[in-house]
Amino acid sequence: MNNLIVYFFQSTLLFIALFLIYKLVLSQLTFHRLNRFILLSLIPISVFIPLMDNVFPPIHSTIIEVPQLFETITLNPDNISNGIEKPMTDTPYTYFSFLMALYCIGILICLLKFFFTTRKLIILKRTSKVYQKEGFKLIATNVPEIFSYFNWIFTPEEKLEKYDDLIIEHERAHIQLKHSLDLIIAEFFITFFWFNPAVYLYRKSLKSIHEFQADHQVLKNKVKTSHYMQLLLQSIAVEKPNNLYSYFNHPILLKRINMMTKTKSNNIAKLKYLLLLPVCALFLIAFTKPTVDHTFMDTTTEVFEIENFPPSLFPVQNGSINDISSKYGSNSRRPKISKKKIHRGIDIRAEEGTPVIATADGIISKASMEGDWGNLIVISHSGGYETWYAHLKSFNSKETQHIKKGEIIGYVGNTGLSTGPHLHYEVKLNGNWLNPIDYIKN
Repeated sequence: MNNLIVYFFQSTLLFIALFLIYKLVLSQLTFHRLNRFILLSLIPISVFIPLMDNVFPPIHSTIIEVPQLFETITLNPDNISNGIEKPMTDTPYTYFSFLMALYCIGILICLLKFFFTTRKLIILKRTSKVYQKEGFKLIATNVPEIFSYFNWIFTPEEKLEKYDDLIIEHERAHIQLKHSLDLIIAEFFITFFWFNPAVYLYRKSLKSIHEFQADHQVLKNKVKTSHYMQLLLQSIAVEKPNNLYSYFNHPILLKRINMMTKTKSNNIAKLKYLLLLPVCALFLIAFTKPTVDHTFMDTTTEVFEIENFPPSLFPVQNGSINDISSKYGSNSRRPKISKKKIHRGIDIRAEEGTPVIATADGIISKASMEGDWGNLIVISHSGGYETWYAHLKSFNSKETQHIKKGEIIGYVGNTGLSTGPHLHYEVKLNGNWLNPIDYIKN
């Protein structure tokens, strides 16, 4: 759940950063072919870099396996009314479900819009006059402006004879350069990242590059720029284009004229494209994490030199045996689960945020979120002892950290499969559960 949200956030942030560099630094350069390549590259870069979790060499780490949690859940009195337990809240899941539903609706709208646009073009082609030309089909139909789609050139029927050959050559350039394929790729990217406002500016920039390339293709055939610009002014209608064809018809006359009259960029300016490399590297480092080569810890051997005493302190600061709400070995039914489970530790009621302390010297072998356990800390001690601290609100220690007896390692919480703030505490010796009360010395 959280991983999906993080992925979309990272991908969106990377895309915006790269596209911003393009707009501010690269978009005014006359290297249209290179700019087109850069714009198309933004899609796979922003999609795949956040997915690269195994870029760096593996780091060797010592961990332990976390079994399924078997415990009696301590119930907060506020959650019980007339002997009936109130159900656990599903707010995070409900919130996530709402976001996923909204996201899917956005995808559906984009897909339908694209489907009906393409379908309309196909219908127009079938119901219109089609003239077979060399390398393309000229379709005279009811459209406001001339535009191309793959190897079809749609033109207003009443203007068929009025268009100059250079305008047709401009649309042929779009066909030869396969610009429609770019737009299809962009539309599918927008479909899955519709919530990112930068993707709509991206589409405009991509279409601008297409126009620049097509203009350049026409002008390189020894055509006068002034004559060509005059034809463009005559061919573009004053009325607002139909939104139906906005995918494939995007007049940006002023930008095109500026680019046609612009002095060609010096090749040294290509060095500016290198600015994208450190940005990609920075995000790659920020988004990826090295793989960990896990080695299971043998708790029967000493981890480091410490006093060889079993865990003896009470694990909750300023607590006592009187605060134990569920004892070791009790057999009771867990909330939301019909099966009875033997309690492998003790539950200690305490206010949320109460410090939890290490009951003996040791090393933190685990400090992470572990499903039903919630935030879990496992400490390995000498002599084969282990102590487990579950449902913590937060950590005050980290894995591989050496801990002294009495140090604060975390705080009482209500995470995992828990219906009230408490600490679930276990003691093990060589992998076997022990009754923690037998080792607690007040």
